[in-house]
Amino acid sequence: MDPEIAEWLQRVLQTIGYQHRERMYTDVEAVLRLFQNFLVPKAETYTHDNGRSQHLLSLIGTIPIVYQSATYNIPVAFWLPTSYPSVAPIVFVTPTALMLVKAGKYVDISGRCYHPYLAYWSNRSDSNLVDLIGIMQTVFSQEPPVYAKTNVSTTQQPQQQSSPTLGGYPSPTTSLKPAPPILTYSPRATSASTMPPSQQNRYPNSSFGPSSQQLTPQQAELYTKLRAALQEFNTASSKEMQDLVTVNKQLNDAESRTKTELQNLRDLNTKIQYNITTLTRTTEQLNVKIEQIRTWPEEPVDEIICGSSVVHNQLFDLVAEEIAIEDTIYYLGRALGQDKVELNAYMKHLRNLSREQFMKKALIKKVKAQLGHVE
Repeated sequence: MDPEIAEWLQRVLQTIGYQHRERMYTDVEAVLRLFQNFLVPKAETYTHDNGRSQHLLSLIGTIPIVYQSATYNIPVAFWLPTSYPSVAPIVFVTPTALMLVKAGKYVDISGRCYHPYLAYWSNRSDSNLVDLIGIMQTVFSQEPPVYAKTNVSTTQQPQQQSSPTLGGYPSPTTSLKPAPPILTYSPRATSASTMPPSQQNRYPNSSFGPSSQQLTPQQAELYTKLRAALQEFNTASSKEMQDLVTVNKQLNDAESRTKTELQNLRDLNTKIQYNITTLTRTTEQLNVKIEQIRTWPEEPVDEIICGSSVVHNQLFDLVAEEIAIEDTIYYLGRALGQDKVELNAYMKHLRNLSREQFMKKALIKKVKAQLGHVE
C-alpha cells in the first residue's frame, strides 16, 4: 500500500477513535491490496437506522462477480463500526444512476445486505473483512443484487475508480490494473461453493433482470407480483433471522453459564473426594492405633500412682478418705432435702462423719508438718 495512503489511514483511525486500530489497519490493508483500484477508503458520515449520525471509515467501490459465465462489477460500500472486529461491518449495494436494487434473499430494497456470516459475526473469533467480501462475491454470483433501468443499454463501458480526496487523504495517480481475484469463502464446518477463476482485466458494469421491453403485459404483471412476494418474504426472513440470532445468543449465554456451573461442581467433587480419601486414611490409622493399644497389658494404677515413702502413701490415703467423707455429707444433705432420710438418722450419721472427718484432717495436718509442708 502507498505510504501516503497508509499514513492517512492511520490518522483517520485515530481521529475517529476505533477501538482496535491495529486489527482494523491490518484488515483494511489486506482488502486494499487485493482490490486495488476497485475499493477505496473514505471517511464519511453514516446515519444509523435510529437517526444517529457517526463519522466512520468505509470502503467504497465495486467487487467482481461471475454470473452466467460473464464477469461484472457490483457497486458496494462497506461501513466499519468503531468496535470492529467485535461488531460486524455494515454492507450496502450502491447502485449507480443507471441501476436499481434487486431485492432478494440477501439484499433488501434499500440495498442493505444480510447474511448468516454477518448475523453470527461476533460468535466467530476469525471473522474478517476479506472473508466477508468473498462471501458477498459468492452470493451475488448466485443472485445478482442490481439490474438496469428501463431503456438503458445492458452493456456499459469500463469506468475508472477515482481516488479519495477527503480529510487530507493524498490523491495518487490512478491507473487501470488487472481485476482482483474473485475470492472463495470456505467455512470450516460446511462445504464451500467454489467461484470461477479470476479474470485478468477490469470488467464492465452490467445490469441484471428483465427489462419492460422484453416482457409482455402479462409477464410484467407477474414479474411485479413476484417481486412484491419476494420482498415480503425477505422482510419476514429478516425478522426470523433476527429472532434466531437473539435465541442463539441466549443459548450461547446459557451454555457458558452451564459450563461454568459444571466446572464448579467438578472442582467441588474433586475436593470432596480428596477429603473422603484423607478421612478414610486417617480412620484406618486410628483403627490400627486402637488395636495396638488393646494389646497392651493393663497397668496397676494403684501401684504406679504412689508416694515416694510410707508417710506419703499415708497422706494420699488420708486425703482420699477426707474427700470421700465430704462427698458423703453432701449427698446426705440432698437426701434430707428430698425427704428420703429422716432427720434423726441424718443427725446421727452427720455427727459420726463429722467426728471422723475431724480426725482425718487433724492427722493430715500432722503428717504434712512431719514432711515439712507449711500451710
